Amino acid sequence: MRYGNLDGKIAIITGSARGIGLASARLLAEAGAVVIITDINAEGAQAAAKELVSASLKAEAFHLDVSSEASVKKLMDQVYESRKSIDILVNNAGILDPTSIPEMTQEKWDQTLAVNLRGAQFCSQHVLPYMTKKPGGKIVNIASQAGQLGGFAAGVHYTAAKGGIIALSKAYARYCARFQINVNCICPGFMLTDMTRDRNDDPQIVPLKRLGTALDVAKAVYFLATDFSDYITGATIDINGGFYLR
Repeated sequence: MRYGNLDGKIAIITGSARGIGLASARLLAEAGAVVIITDINAEGAQAAAKELVSASLKAEAFHLDVSSEASVKKLMDQVYESRKSIDILVNNAGILDPTSIPEMTQEKWDQTLAVNLRGAQFCSQHVLPYMTKKPGGKIVNIASQAGQLGGFAAGVHYTAAKGGIIALSKAYARYCARFQINVNCICPGFMLTDMTRDRNDDPQIVPLKRLGTALDVAKAVYFLATDFSDYITGATIDINGGFYLR
């Protein structure tokens, strides 16, 4: 038996037109999975899928607005109808907004929680009717160090949403255990990605003296999506270079 083999697995990754989502999709595809690239940026999703296919990997693109329950349900229905299985879900889609507490508006609060927290709930809820058809499913949620420490450059709405992802993961882990579905959470720290590139975070504040990369997170996604993690559920894995030690 070869551990880590994802041949024949169907993996949906939200917000995967770029950054952590795309890096995760590429790694899962290299392990043999058919990756479903989803993003609110439909053109970006198509370009990402084309990039993977050109590298002889298996990928397909779909438009997805995770904040819309109708959009999420439509995607899950389409993927299952086409592929007859959904084995892995990576809830990665998110937006980052630095609005301070004094400047917070209801619109900004609602938009961030709709994408960053409600989206993960919709996707997890609506994948279960298909994922529970056989044991061994994996749900991986991308939270943030901000949800553990209260945020630094992130706004209170982002921080609250990512803290909610950590709690959501534990609740789903308890519920899904009866179906032999593992649900885990990843908390990236200071990262150098498309979303954070303009922030100019100082790598010297990190014990390992560098910012994290999309690939650093993707490696953890791969681990949690494979049979390497079969006896791990409800866990929060920190990818932060030693900045936050529990």
